[in-house]
Order: sequence, then structure tokens, then C-alpha cells
Amino acid sequence: MKKSLISLAVGAVVGLAAAFSAYATPITLNNAVDYGPNGSTSTSAVKELGYTGTLATSIYLGNPATPGTAVIDTNMASVMNAFGFSPGAHTSLAATPLTFFYPSNPDNLNINALNNIPAVVDKNGFGDGEAIPYGTQIGTLGKLWGLTYLYRINGVTSATDVQFNSGFFDVFYQDGGVTANNGKQLLRLNVTGSQFQSVNLSIFGNISFDFDSNGTNDAIGDSFVQNFFKDAKLGGGTFYQDWLANPNSVSWIVDTNVNPPLPTANQLWAAPGGALFRQSTLDGSIAFNVPEPGSLALLGLALAGLGLTQRRKAATKQ
Repeated sequence: MKKSLISLAVGAVVGLAAAFSAYATPITLNNAVDYGPNGSTSTSAVKELGYTGTLATSIYLGNPATPGTAVIDTNMASVMNAFGFSPGAHTSLAATPLTFFYPSNPDNLNINALNNIPAVVDKNGFGDGEAIPYGTQIGTLGKLWGLTYLYRINGVTSATDVQFNSGFFDVFYQDGGVTANNGKQLLRLNVTGSQFQSVNLSIFGNISFDFDSNGTNDAIGDSFVQNFFKDAKLGGGTFYQDWLANPNSVSWIVDTNVNPPLPTANQLWAAPGGALFRQSTLDGSIAFNVPEPGSLALLGLALAGLGLTQRRKAATKQ
């Protein structure tokens, strides 16, 4: 039996995470300082940025078991507070004890690994920021720096999981105040969609240098931000150059596990305002891709087909 265009497109999206990971574009990180010291201000080429122990707070604006319930996932205290969050001891919907926390900085919101690095590694002072504070002198190797991120992603529940369709991850440079660039935003990762396979969650989208999504270029005149992320392929340019040429040229994917995809009653606390809260710690990776023209066209077809399928489902429900 022949498969429809929609079926083929959805099939392409289902394989997106595996294909993306296999063909992720190698990147280098350039903080403009030689923390080696070996004369280089960049790291070696890496394929992924890794994170562990992210404290994720999920906010459900209704019953998670009801398809279509709005969900907000975040590590931003301001967003948590807006929906009535309070830290400390609480009682779950199943009358079991729960304890909630604000994310600590940097332990619960930092990128702490450069994955798939070559045998000879130049981290140029990159550190995870957990055991040793950023800016700390380590022998003769200079000082440490790192990356943190804040995120808010929005979605709705389905019968089996959550589908995220908007939001952002904001990436920041940290060096403990050693340079004037400490705390500076480097990148925004805009969310366009997600996919669950069992307990594995993939979230994907495109990068942007419009950090507040108001239609402006927020990296103008800032060479540090413009040159921090570089496509390490032969002849590759910076992410900023790629974005100027085509705002959708550089895509990304976050790969993590959420188990179970929908919360159980003993994981949920009902805030006084009515929102339901769940907290969990997440590990995973972030990979980027500057695809060849043919790959970009295939990805566009897949995502377009997925969108068409979702619109058809929505029309059927009406």
C-alpha cells in the first residue's frame, strides 16, 4: 500500500532525533580569551553540549490526564512565581510528601559538558561550574568559564505525553566576573516542535539573535556574541553569519528523558491558585545543525507534513 505524503513526512519527523544526532554539525566555542594557555581562544570542535541535573518545573493549567491541557516547563523562578510556586514541603494529590526547590545557580541550570570531543582536547578553560566556581584560578591553566541557560517552553497534553510547540532556551556566558562579558546572552533557541518516543523527549527549533523576539537583531555591534559559536566544518562560518543570511538556517535539538511523560498523582502539588506543579531533574544534550540544502529541504517537508497533520486533527475535533 502506498504511503501518503503526510505519512512519509511524519515518519521523517519520527526519525528526526536519531538523524540529527548522527549528522550534527561540529562547533567551536570562542570566548576571545586564552584560558589554556596555548594561543587559542577557542575550544576544540564538539558535536554536542551536555547537561546534567537540570531542575525542571512543569506547570499544568488543568488536569494533565485531559488531552489539550496547557503545560509550561521552565527553570525560571519568575515564571514559577507567576503561577503560585512556593518552595519547601508540600503534599501531593495522592497525599504523599513532596519537597520543591528553586533552581540553584549554576548547578541546576548549566551546560556542563562538551560531548564527542577528540582525543586531544582543548577546553580553553571550560568548566561545569558545580564543584568549582566560575572565575577560579586552576594552577597555571588560567580561570574557568561556563554556560548557563534559562528556558520556558509551552505545550499541551495528549493522551500519552506532552507536545511542546513554542517557547525558548536562552544561553548565557559566565566567568565569575573575570571579563566584561560575564552574564551576557549569547543565543536564543526558539522552539518550533517536539516529539516523544517512549520516555525520550526531543525538542527542536531554530537559533536566533533576536533575544527578546521583538523583531530586532540584539547582537549588532557585539563581536563577542557574534563570534562565540562557529560552525567547525571546513569553510563554515559563525552562527551569526548563518543567521543573517537565513534566520532558519541553523537548527537545534534538545534530547532528554521524562519518565513518565505525564505525571502521576503522587508527583503533583496543587498551588493555591489552582496550577499543578511537578519537579524533576533532567540530563541530556543539545546539538546544532547547519544542513546541506537537500537535508534542509527534507526537514522542511517533514515539519510541514507534521503541521498539516496537526491542523487536520484539529479540524476533525471541531
